Amino acid sequence: MTKTSQEDKYKGKSECRILNFWRKVTGYISPKLPIELFILSIRITFAMLAATFRLIVPPSMKNLLGETVLISGAGHGIGRELALQLAALGCIVVCWDNDVEANKLTLSKILTNGGEAYAFVVDISKRLEVRETLRIMRKSGISDVSILINNAEISLHGPFLEHYSDDIEKIFNINVLSNFWTIQSCLPNMLQSGKGHIVSLCNMFGLYDASNNVPYCSSKYAVKGLMESLKEEIKMDSRKPQIHFTVIYPYYVNAGLTKESKYRFPYLFGAASSEFAAKEIIKAIRRNCSEYSIPRSFLYLDTINRVIPLSVKNLLLDFLSNVR
Repeated sequence: MTKTSQEDKYKGKSECRILNFWRKVTGYISPKLPIELFILSIRITFAMLAATFRLIVPPSMKNLLGETVLISGAGHGIGRELALQLAALGCIVVCWDNDVEANKLTLSKILTNGGEAYAFVVDISKRLEVRETLRIMRKSGISDVSILINNAEISLHGPFLEHYSDDIEKIFNINVLSNFWTIQSCLPNMLQSGKGHIVSLCNMFGLYDASNNVPYCSSKYAVKGLMESLKEEIKMDSRKPQIHFTVIYPYYVNAGLTKESKYRFPYLFGAASSEFAAKEIIKAIRRNCSEYSIPRSFLYLDTINRVIPLSVKNLLLDFLSNVR
């Protein structure tokens, strides 16, 4: 075989491969693709305009009158303030806590102010106890939960290698698995009624890591993943239920339960009171926000950090945390 014939044969094989590849590619391309891309660009444009508009003009707040709200960790801090403020808005408040006396105090304050509330002593880390308590609530004639607020948490600080295995399990049982047990118990009735609202307090450590907080940060990342993936799953439900999901990122709330982190610019990143934090969380619920940070500046900072290089992000966070 001559050199020319070999080149012609090789050229013919190359053209054949290119032709086969082109046929495969075009086989996946719908004739309607240009139209679909045009429609997508229009929808993206309108979505961007709507998001920009909502930054300037927030959505109107929904009425919570008559809603049955279940709050875990209602005996202390943010949980107690949420219970008091929601009761003042006309909600039926169900207080869950494993601290008997603290939970009774929250209940008595609500009843004294003329609100409707119920209190149950529950270890939310135990799945069967969560289900049994909800069964007792239904048997007692309490309306089905329409707003679930997973507020209870524990935080144990220290170097990673100094954490006992029992402590790590406790953190995940209360901070993560309890969210599964409460949501699994309340979600079916929400799907049946076609509406509901699920709220989880994630903390800013669900967005940013911190030394001496490895188990705690990990648990908060897990809660964020749970809420985001569950939201996507419900969105695909053929019944199209109006169930909203809100993840709250408080930076530091002065409730006496966690140790304050040191950041520069305390007027931006300083401690918030439990009363203020609860007011902001209720605002997020009434506006059906998907994410909400306390203070608001942290969520904007996270948006910026998602588009800048990791090295720049680390420099920025080190500067804000005053790391030398």
